[in-house]
Amino acid sequence: MTGTIAWPQALATAQRLVAHPGRSAEAVETVLAKAPVFQNRDFPLSPMPVLVREEAARALRSPLEEYVTLLGDVVRHYREQPEVRAWYGLPADADRLIAADPGPGDAPWVCRLDCYLEQATERLVLLENNADAPAGTLFTSRINDVVEQVTALVAPDSVAEPSALTYRGRDRFLDALLDASRAAAARVPGKSATPQRVAVLQPRGAANRESVEMVEEFGSRGLEVFLADPRDLRVTGGRATFGSRTADLCWNKVNTVAWNAMTADADLVATWERALRDTPMVHVNPFGSRYVAENKLSLAFVQEPRFAHLFSDAQRQLVADLLPWTRRVAEQTPGVDGRTSLLADLLERQGSFVLKEAYDIRGDGVTVGHDVPRGAWRDAVRRAAAGGHIAQSRVRPLQYPVVTAGSDRVDPMSISLDAYLLGGALAGFGSKASHNAKINIFQGGQKLAVHVTSGESW
Repeated sequence: MTGTIAWPQALATAQRLVAHPGRSAEAVETVLAKAPVFQNRDFPLSPMPVLVREEAARALRSPLEEYVTLLGDVVRHYREQPEVRAWYGLPADADRLIAADPGPGDAPWVCRLDCYLEQATERLVLLENNADAPAGTLFTSRINDVVEQVTALVAPDSVAEPSALTYRGRDRFLDALLDASRAAAARVPGKSATPQRVAVLQPRGAANRESVEMVEEFGSRGLEVFLADPRDLRVTGGRATFGSRTADLCWNKVNTVAWNAMTADADLVATWERALRDTPMVHVNPFGSRYVAENKLSLAFVQEPRFAHLFSDAQRQLVADLLPWTRRVAEQTPGVDGRTSLLADLLERQGSFVLKEAYDIRGDGVTVGHDVPRGAWRDAVRRAAAGGHIAQSRVRPLQYPVVTAGSDRVDPMSISLDAYLLGGALAGFGSKASHNAKINIFQGGQKLAVHVTSGESW
């Protein structure tokens, strides 16, 4: 068997769960009574994990890690090439923050690559990279642990030890942040190599559950950790402070959409420039990752013929293997066949495309062609052409058996297979499931555990 999903184990697990619905409901209730918080938004916990073959997961490690390295090259090209900066067209305040913020390197230090397994082939297709403040960095390990405990109660004879590529461990994310600080200090003299005071950035009064849990989790490790509004930043005595508290390291949990609204304040931008350049504070992820690598235009940039010379043959092949066909929408852009106008292609083959804004949150900037009326699609195409959004070939996601605790039936749902990379290394996977065209927890979806397994105990 050469697919990504461990189907014999997955089907056996589903059968056990639906054969004993009362037992599965009781197990979920028992585990949740003691479980830590693992949801930003409430959704039903499925005791059914996505089971991924260890051999397949190991085969994905190299291309996914190489893609994050490629994103670092994209940021470097942005820094070095005026033509690239002109193509992206970012505002001057973004360029100022990128220039002031070397961080641990140009590649995203913490990254979630959102992927589908193609329904027909189970080939992993990378749809977009979340490199600003990706959700799930703390909660994914928690849901993986919770579902493992449920499975052990329902079918203890069926549980195989998850492989090292299962995303788990209480300190996994914190260790990655501390590693980022050490890497930044090695790169930039004066940066904090051993931070003791960590700011988790969220707008005042708008902190999500994961950010609040980070403060408690990291604080239990002996660090001084606090929520901070980025608008409260000051430089005092050569240190970055938020109110009366000094920060050696900050995890910027503000998504880029909200950040862009904040940077309308010129004084805020100037203060952040000064803090990034003149204090020991390390900012993760740095602004190159947030403004460039996070930008969905990067999915088109790495496929743009005029910039092909910036990448090696191996990098171009990596892009062809991992990404769906993607282009920036403009009057002169050719369509998929290289001859037809992209705009004509979009209007004639609506169901074959997805349109995406450069930055969005919770899927609000994504329009799926087959999911909207004709008039709404025409309006979206006009907005895409005016705003320089991207068009991407639609990928049909894999259907996977999802089980609700206490149910005696299996519910096939479309799933994602998202990869978390920390410090450029694959840490493991997460998944979302939905009946809707957008597989998003905030648009009717739910999160699933992902266990990478050899299946030796089955």
